[in-house]
Amino acid sequence: MKQTRQDFFTANGEGIKIMTFTEFARHILRMECGESLELYAVVNRQTRECSRPLSVRKEQWNGTPFYLLGGHGQEVRTINFAGRPKEEFETTCHDVLDSYDAVESIGAVVSRLRELSPEELHKRIAEEMKTGCKYLLVYRSEEEMTAALDGKIYAINDTDGKFLCDLYQPDYLHLENGGDIVDTASIPDMHFHSDWAIANPTVRDKVLSSRMVIIYTHETVTL
Repeated sequence: MKQTRQDFFTANGEGIKIMTFTEFARHILRMECGESLELYAVVNRQTRECSRPLSVRKEQWNGTPFYLLGGHGQEVRTINFAGRPKEEFETTCHDVLDSYDAVESIGAVVSRLRELSPEELHKRIAEEMKTGCKYLLVYRSEEEMTAALDGKIYAINDTDGKFLCDLYQPDYLHLENGGDIVDTASIPDMHFHSDWAIANPTVRDKVLSSRMVIIYTHETVTL
């Protein structure tokens, strides 16, 4: 199945994607027989709290696929879709989710955080320090980093348009004011992957000396 990015992580490291009932129905239609999905019938985006866990699994009997939904102490219900139009299948999913007290949306578990071993984390830190950086910050996940540094990190391109490094806001402002970094919109006939680039190769080492590195203590494992 196509990978689905989480909206947030729970305290226990589950990556939750909030789906409407219709999105859920379309998502499970793409599942293969034998594949399962963990979910929560009740989900709160603001508090990141999830309750009433469920599982849905696609099975097959005499060549006919069907779904089993429930478990975790909840009653198991069957969803059939053979020969049904898509709209009727979606309506059936809506009705079944309603029976578990879901309201308009559910929280699907699409990823989990795997904690790096001390050896793995040490190796990553050592590799980054070997290449040189001004800042080396450690966060549990990209989500936590974004919450702490949103709008304070700037991606800088090299003169060939490729990524060069990330800069922390104070250093970006200093280098931009000094003319070492320029707006890529002012450079014609070049394709850049971000809005800022070094002015010329002579300032490359100067910019790299302010390089910022982010390391995560957990890896996101897509389910």
